[in-house]
Amino acid sequence: MAAKDVEYDISSQTANDGLDLPEEERMYLEALRSKDKVATRTTRHPLGTFSVIAFILQRVIGTGIFRSPWTAIHGTQSVGITLIFWFCGALAITATTLMYIEFGLTLPRHMIDGHMTSVFRNGGDLNYIGYLIKRPRFFVLCIYGISFIILASNAANSLSFGDHLTHSFGIENSTTRDNVARGLAMISVTLACVIHAFTRRGGIIFNNILAVTKVLILLTFPIMAICALAGVSDTNYAKINMDPAYSFQDSHSDLYGYSNSFISVLYAYNGISQANFILSEIKQPRRTFPKAICTAAGLIISLYLLVNISYMIVVSRYQQLQSLDSSGVALQFLVNMLGEKHGPKVLTGFTAVSNLGNIIGMTFTASRVKQEIAKEGILPFAKFFGENRSPFRRRRFSASADIAQGKDEYEPTPVGALFLHWLFAMILILATWAAEPGTAYRILVNVFTYVIEVFFGFILGVGLLCLHIFTNWNKKSPLPRWLGISTACVVTIMNGFPLITVWFPPSDNVPEHVKEIIPNTPWYLTGLVSWMLLACGVIYWLGFRYILPRIGARKGKEFVVEREPVFRTQNGERVQWHEIVLHSWVVKREPERRSTYVFNTV
Repeated sequence: MAAKDVEYDISSQTANDGLDLPEEERMYLEALRSKDKVATRTTRHPLGTFSVIAFILQRVIGTGIFRSPWTAIHGTQSVGITLIFWFCGALAITATTLMYIEFGLTLPRHMIDGHMTSVFRNGGDLNYIGYLIKRPRFFVLCIYGISFIILASNAANSLSFGDHLTHSFGIENSTTRDNVARGLAMISVTLACVIHAFTRRGGIIFNNILAVTKVLILLTFPIMAICALAGVSDTNYAKINMDPAYSFQDSHSDLYGYSNSFISVLYAYNGISQANFILSEIKQPRRTFPKAICTAAGLIISLYLLVNISYMIVVSRYQQLQSLDSSGVALQFLVNMLGEKHGPKVLTGFTAVSNLGNIIGMTFTASRVKQEIAKEGILPFAKFFGENRSPFRRRRFSASADIAQGKDEYEPTPVGALFLHWLFAMILILATWAAEPGTAYRILVNVFTYVIEVFFGFILGVGLLCLHIFTNWNKKSPLPRWLGISTACVVTIMNGFPLITVWFPPSDNVPEHVKEIIPNTPWYLTGLVSWMLLACGVIYWLGFRYILPRIGARKGKEFVVEREPVFRTQNGERVQWHEIVLHSWVVKREPERRSTYVFNTV
């Protein structure tokens, strides 16, 4: 059935009771009752520029800025190369920002008023990768969906949160300390999920407060470095560390160390795509989204470069290489400036706030992506995971007219997706129980970065490059063709480097601590676990595509997903108001039907 463009004037429609509802509202309420349909509605309280910036900052500024400098310097053995990697990371996040602006303002697309028009939908990479790779059906959706559901669960940052807090407790028994750390990790993830499940606005306010706090924390590092340069302390190593004649001395050329170093830097910078995850919840997204993501990227680059230069001013290369703890560079900085007594305590507070903020922010954004994954129909219980619910409402359909008109007192939240998020965080924490929390953190960070950021980032970069070269993409893209191609090339190269070099083993002449950047683990662990996880996505797709249709009543049928998005015009922009997704098994494949409704609002 061809798509229909039906236009309604909301001002002429009234819905005084449950029996006098416009057609689109009745369709929405019927979809809520149907077991085969997933219905979602856009928030009544969209995010402003400040909140969008806060969500990006919360995701990017986590433990990476405190832990990654240690991995970077140990992998390169050189102050100069380490700083070059951080500048390359700044270039990567700049290119990535432009890429996500281009995708976010262009995809997905719907036929409205006889023209293919870009609209705003949650999901981020899920929408873009699905657009780039359409065949085989559900293939890339299964691989990305399974990988994201498992890895984007806050398990790594929650373990780091628990690990840093327990070290401040002074627990001497290592086994007890590790168990307490895991318990705190579970509590932190549970707390974040409960907050976002029961109060959307409360979670956003909490997130904004933590984001401001984290920026203020990072600003203390360059301030202390300036004090060191002024002679307040005797820890000024700027001349030795920053002089090109010394900063590149004794560096090695081992690809294994370089790969791990660059992956750690990319992890510290990753997360700029958070705004794309929640695009449909942003107020006036065509204007707010690019402004917010550019502001956040500029702030992150400035803070990260200032903090890393501050490390090199206050901490000598020898001290950085002698530290065995993964937070050793940041810890030594604070010890040099504040003393042995106060330095560790301050770092514990800094990392705890950063971890908690990362957990709070990512729980909000990742749950929206998992909700979109469920709406694609590849998960069991898709209706539970894909719809929003109000935990406080006892009788869901007792006031249907109020729900339809947006007068419901409690705004629904993605409770099912939040439960899915919580579940896999618990699974990963339990699965890494045999390892120390610090080691488990590094394993999960490396695998997450390799799969979600590097592998899929490489696909997006190559895909964007192909769109610019082989299609008329420049007619759709908001960026000039030369800038889009340059952006795609940078993203492809930056992600292609660690994608390949992670498979180069460390040479025999490199220091032992470089070989064991992740203690007591083989050098190939990151690549092996990452590709095993991607293979699990392929196996899941094979079962979904070829085994499931041969079981029970589904024999001889194929799975069809029909989306019925409803848009309204708000401030001159087409914004998705609600969406109904029908999942069905049909004997013969039918063309996908997209009925698009557009409403004009004053």
